[in-house]
Amino acid sequence: MKFSIFLLFSGLVLSPVSAIVKTNIDESRIIAECLKSYGGLTEENAQRLVRFKEWSEDYEEIPCFSKCYLKNMFDIYDDAVGFKEEQVTRQFGQVLYNACRHRMAPLPNKCVEAYHGFNCLVNLEDDPFVLIESMANVSTQAKMVMRDCLHLFDQYQWERMKEYKKKPVREPIPCFTKCFIHRLKVYHQQKLQWNIPALRTHLGVPKAEANIQHCFALRRNGDICAWMYQEFTCFGLAST
Repeated sequence: MKFSIFLLFSGLVLSPVSAIVKTNIDESRIIAECLKSYGGLTEENAQRLVRFKEWSEDYEEIPCFSKCYLKNMFDIYDDAVGFKEEQVTRQFGQVLYNACRHRMAPLPNKCVEAYHGFNCLVNLEDDPFVLIESMANVSTQAKMVMRDCLHLFDQYQWERMKEYKKKPVREPIPCFTKCFIHRLKVYHQQKLQWNIPALRTHLGVPKAEANIQHCFALRRNGDICAWMYQEFTCFGLAST
């Protein structure tokens, strides 16, 4: 799940003030309420919200905004109990909750406590290693291999991991798929043949009874990274 506050940030306009927020009515109302003690949705506060998304490690641009926003928008935080594990897990998954548990630890200052947790959830939501660990129907061995393969690429490319779930035509990190496919030995290079049972065991594709014959008809060119990604993606998209 994505924090809808990013929809707010992406729609910020500094002038006119009446056009500052382009988001859903409920969120607009909640944000206005959380900014009430700071004068509401003004141009100045719009600029502060833009700075807010820079996510300073410990400094909250608008003090106590996170506590108010999380409590009223998502119901994942409460002054008495702190972060609600069940609600956080339901909305963001167990892996992300576990990764941020240390940043959700109780603190005397509840505003700081809420901001620390909010900061972590937002910053790690698209963390490539969290994304890998969160992959459904992927074996533990496959996740380990993917992590190892990712380390072979420059870190500036890691942020592209989030694009894989969209299954784009071109591979977001060229040759990443080839790396884990070869290491898992789910494709026999000499026979030019996929090991379908092993694919299902380690990577959860293709689904049982899925029609994948058209995947084998894809044109293979000299770029093994490209066609291997395309065929692997085709297996995942194939319907039964």
